[in-house]
Amino acid sequence: MKRTILALLAVIALAACGGSSSSTETASAEPSHHDETTTAGAEQTALVPIGEAQIGDRSTCPVSGEEFVVTESSPTVTHEGRTYYFCCPHCAERFQANPAQFLQQQGATTESTEG
Repeated sequence: MKRTILALLAVIALAACGGSSSSTETASAEPSHHDETTTAGAEQTALVPIGEAQIGDRSTCPVSGEEFVVTESSPTVTHEGRTYYFCCPHCAERFQANPAQFLQQQGATTESTEG
């Protein structure tokens, strides 16, 4: 009986120690409204400003502020001749409903980083 309890405790201890890396995997494996490309290659390329990104570039979602890599499947909205890429369809819908709101936020961010 004691061996069974000790074996069980050992398994729990191993699971707890090994669980530190699996807990981040679990968090990233949870369903999200964001595309899985949000962090892919994020360290490999320079961040391209919102509204200037092209496929393959790393940019920032104008709505969520999340960095992601633009792919052919990234949602887009064209506004005043510029194509804006988004991390997920939900963000594209929010932008399309009120582009001025998100472009003002972007302008404030751009001005503060340029000055």
